[in-house]
Amino acid sequence: MTDAEGRITFYNEAAAALWGCRPELGQSKFCGSWKLYWPDGTSLPHDECPMAIALRQERPIRGMEVIAERPDGTRIPLVLYPTPLFDKSGRLTGAVNMLVDISDRKHTEARLAERNAQLDLAGRVARIGSFTYDHATRKPQLSPGCAAIYGLPEGTLEISLQHWRGLVHPDDLPRLDAIARRAIANRDSEVVQEFRILRHGEVRWIESRGLISYDETGKPVRRIGANIDVTERKQAEQALAERNAQFDLAHRAARVGCYTHDISAKTMLISRASMATYGLSQSTIEITAQQWHARVHRDDAPRLRAEHILAFKERRPELVNEFRIVRPGGEVRWIESRSLIAYDCVGRAERMTGIYIDVTDRRKAEDQKSLLIAELDHRVKNVLACVSAIAKRSRECSRSMDEFLEVLDGRINSLANTHTLLSRSRWEGVGLGELVRSVLVFCAKHESALIEGPEVDLAAEATQTLSMVLHELATNAAKYGALSNGHGRVAIHWRRPSRGRSKGKLVLEWRETGGPQIISPNPTSYGTSVIRDLVPYELGGAVDYQLAREGARCRLEIPGQWLSN
Repeated sequence: MTDAEGRITFYNEAAAALWGCRPELGQSKFCGSWKLYWPDGTSLPHDECPMAIALRQERPIRGMEVIAERPDGTRIPLVLYPTPLFDKSGRLTGAVNMLVDISDRKHTEARLAERNAQLDLAGRVARIGSFTYDHATRKPQLSPGCAAIYGLPEGTLEISLQHWRGLVHPDDLPRLDAIARRAIANRDSEVVQEFRILRHGEVRWIESRGLISYDETGKPVRRIGANIDVTERKQAEQALAERNAQFDLAHRAARVGCYTHDISAKTMLISRASMATYGLSQSTIEITAQQWHARVHRDDAPRLRAEHILAFKERRPELVNEFRIVRPGGEVRWIESRSLIAYDCVGRAERMTGIYIDVTDRRKAEDQKSLLIAELDHRVKNVLACVSAIAKRSRECSRSMDEFLEVLDGRINSLANTHTLLSRSRWEGVGLGELVRSVLVFCAKHESALIEGPEVDLAAEATQTLSMVLHELATNAAKYGALSNGHGRVAIHWRRPSRGRSKGKLVLEWRETGGPQIISPNPTSYGTSVIRDLVPYELGGAVDYQLAREGARCRLEIPGQWLSN
């Protein structure tokens, strides 16, 4: 404490310990070698010290930081809190001052600044950066590492949202916007995105992981997270996809875990990823070799043990195995193990270190590939047999080679178009309306065809048969019937009766009007036999086909078993 003139009237032991000296009471400048400096190191004049300002301005001074130099020359950072004292009449009588040693805080701040600098440097090297996005200001705050990832000038710590969007690949922006909208609508606390950026013309892949905070009304307030440059990882995935394009597995995240096996102690240290792979508790870090072997599929255990014994006997430095494990609950997973083997001075294997890769999806893809190849072989044989039959019958019913080529080309194109529709639906069936329109597209204008009926999906097995029948009807209409003079119309209707003789079946009716009169229909052509015989033969249905003078009429009944829905 001081009087109104700044002379010391009282101090406690803590003040003496802080000063490093014991001034005489009544002194205004105690221990003359005790000095004050501003935090930047410049000298602090006596009339600018916090106590002098508080007495002169008769008001408290709060939180002013200074550097104090003790008589022994050591310096300590302080925060001073002088408060003026007044008597009952309001006259200034002195001041009380609290001195707070902030050495520990300053030391912590310095260590924190050093750690932040180290983290920024690590972020630059590892291409990892952090960011903060304020939804109110719509401005992203970037760490130096994050700015380096985007190729921004050094020292850039804040950019506008529009600037950031300009750095993102334009093809990825709609998907990112959709992910963000969905996350906010669901009030998700975490959002993970992968996207491309354009850095000085170079395409780079970024993985972004962010946490979103909301206010009490559910509106997003702030998003914090990290951006990781995963370009090399994406390039590796793309290279793998090129080598294994038939499986299309490169886009799946690999399940990889690491382990260390002490062979003599018969214990294993495993990573958290391995815990998940083997279905172990998250608290499990070490297991015995016996516990691990208990997870191996019993059909693979003898082979796996024999492979290990042979590798140890031959002193191989590396070992690769594939085997199955059985997780709790009975789920079977395929594991690829890649291990490095260390030996002691006498050549005995003492340690194995390696990784486990869950390759279940790859093995499933291999099985699926074999199945698809067999299915493809079957379908190719069927298609070739169908083309052979079409070519033979078309040649028998053609009057010239040109007519034969024209007819054959039309029928093969119809076959190919139907296969395109089936392929687009992954051979799970084709909508009847889509099939009818695809058949009529080459010969009927929009106003010359009336197509009506409910949504019905044909099974893949029935699609080809009905397509061939519709193609022959459309071809006849274009050459001889309603679509041959530019004035006629074709009406195609279908329905599924709920009662009566046709209950549960698909009934399709083809009716032509406005075309030239049919004088002498030829009932023996290949096209006519396809129309009348194919549906009954292939699908067990019924056909009523008439070539009346006013135009062709055809009624098809297809059993409900050929409707996929």
